[in-house]
Amino acid sequence: MNSKTLYAILTILFLTSGLSAQTQLAIIKDPKWNVSAAFDSRSGTSLRLSANSMAMIVNLPEADFGVINVDDKLNQKWTSPLLGFPLGIGMFKGQILVIAATDKSFFKNFSGSYKAYLLDQNSGRLMSEKIIYESNPSFVEEPDFFFANDGSYFRMSVRLTSMKRKTQILAVSKSDDDYRLTQGFSIINFDDQLNQKQRITPVFPDGETWTSSNSIDGSLFIAAVKAGSGTINASIYTSIDAAPLKTVSVPLDLRKGFAIRSIRSIAGKNRFVNYLGIIYVNQDKEIALLTVKINFADGTYQSAKEVYESKYVKEIRKSFSPINKKFDDLQFSKLEFLGIRHMEEFGDKLMVSVSPAFTQVGSGGGGHFEGSVLMNIYDQALKPVYHQFIPRTYLSINGEGSEVSYALSSNILRMVANVRTSGFSSVTSLYGEMDLKTGQMLKLNLIPGGDIISGFYINAASVIWFNESCILPYFDRQRVFRTTRDAQVQLLKY
Repeated sequence: MNSKTLYAILTILFLTSGLSAQTQLAIIKDPKWNVSAAFDSRSGTSLRLSANSMAMIVNLPEADFGVINVDDKLNQKWTSPLLGFPLGIGMFKGQILVIAATDKSFFKNFSGSYKAYLLDQNSGRLMSEKIIYESNPSFVEEPDFFFANDGSYFRMSVRLTSMKRKTQILAVSKSDDDYRLTQGFSIINFDDQLNQKQRITPVFPDGETWTSSNSIDGSLFIAAVKAGSGTINASIYTSIDAAPLKTVSVPLDLRKGFAIRSIRSIAGKNRFVNYLGIIYVNQDKEIALLTVKINFADGTYQSAKEVYESKYVKEIRKSFSPINKKFDDLQFSKLEFLGIRHMEEFGDKLMVSVSPAFTQVGSGGGGHFEGSVLMNIYDQALKPVYHQFIPRTYLSINGEGSEVSYALSSNILRMVANVRTSGFSSVTSLYGEMDLKTGQMLKLNLIPGGDIISGFYINAASVIWFNESCILPYFDRQRVFRTTRDAQVQLLKY
């Protein structure tokens, strides 16, 4: 073997090892269960129970659905079959709390009663069940559920839309004008026995476009943008009062006649702190991101604005230094479609990630495109610290699988994201590591996917992160008229 041949082989081996540096420890390749096609909840489909155990909502052959317990070696410990259509999962008073609707159809969306199931987290045994809510018989509702991380409280919100439950409507479309219109919004608090303790109709701050989030102590944040005056009005509510405890107003240089492009709210680690992210068109017709930190303890706020005009975007793109030459193509254009993808407080930093996303329809069909993710990192005073890209392009039918999952461990921000570059049926996934302090990308590799069925994508909301490994649920894409989708689960070592 001559030196050139040896060099070529070593180069191939080096590049291959760099592309797939993680190790698949185990896989559930052909499970005896699948997942619900329309399960859409902030709480996701999975729940971390301990340092080495998770629970996951699945569909079972012998029941409407169920909860399975899987450990950090992908051993299935127990299975609990349940009835209804799953809506949410979380912890409550040391037990697993699962919420399900008694009826779900393409014609009326969720209707009938909502039931709560309490499961013992060690054995999966059904401890109790109770009807906790009766849905509106005439109009479609949009429910959401909030579980405290420590299991100390549980509440639900109900947005009453203006869409009637008409049998001639094949399925509820979130883009329908009647669905987007709100004719009522309520917060329901539950006691330790899951009885309705209070039903509150919050007095909203002045504005048309609004968003909400829950604080760690159970209080509520609601922010509304009043386009006419260019003002963000944000309020904090206790868990028992309809009137706001305090309201803070923040100016917004929104161009007259333009709607908000994207808005998001999250609670800070401090129970009085609320973060807001808003993408909009400013007075100079430029796409801008305003990030706001409101401290309701003293009524003050801090803000940071980034204007994505062409020169600024070029500077950000120029600063990008790919760590893996296989993933160096930045698709960060069409900023008129820019949206907020993720907001989270990591250590002493705030991350607001954005990416362009749009749906294109042509004579041969349509699809959803999403470009590279730009992570904007701020310090506690909302001073910009750095930018970093996740260079990916993603194609899908309706946006499913486009989210990114993140986890912080010892100042290393880990992430997984799906990548589609050659059509809707081609999916690969990336694993990355970034130094949160400096913003340097340390790893960006393909996740070993030889055992994963082609076309399956990682469901970001259901990823469970451990200290040295993670559990990655893969879902098949949603299909017309199908109420379930196939799944696989992979255990990946960093």
